[in-house]
Amino acid sequence: MTARSSALLFAAAQATSALGERAAWASRPLYVGFMAAHAAHFTIVAGYAKVTGGRGLFPGGRSMNEVGGWPTVAGIYTFFAGLAFTGWTAGTPAAIAKPAMRIAGHAATGLIGAMFVGTYLGQLSQSRWYAVPAAIVGTAEIASAVAGHSRAS
Repeated sequence: MTARSSALLFAAAQATSALGERAAWASRPLYVGFMAAHAAHFTIVAGYAKVTGGRGLFPGGRSMNEVGGWPTVAGIYTFFAGLAFTGWTAGTPAAIAKPAMRIAGHAATGLIGAMFVGTYLGQLSQSRWYAVPAAIVGTAEIASAVAGHSRAS
């Protein structure tokens, strides 16, 4: 549930930011909600991994030990947190004036969006309903990217 909440808050933040500069500022609380929901998700997954020894934690039923153990989990968490923080920082007033920071922010949120979409598409064999969050996140991310590019031009 926390991962789906995280994805939907991310999509809402991206879609809101695509509505123009005034709405872009309204997207900031949604983005904070996304980061909080995903932090909760990571905490729950780490607790689950500890209780189960990491069995079946990764796609295809692979165990945590098959993919490198706790260092891999820590690396994934750190990488995702870095992307989320970069996306957040790129929306600050000081960063908006810096083209390199805007590009980094768009790249970070684009990668987060792609990770969500890829995760949901990978679960289509379990349920076709996973196409819905994949489409929502993908559409919101594309709209945000297109709007951001047109504002930068």
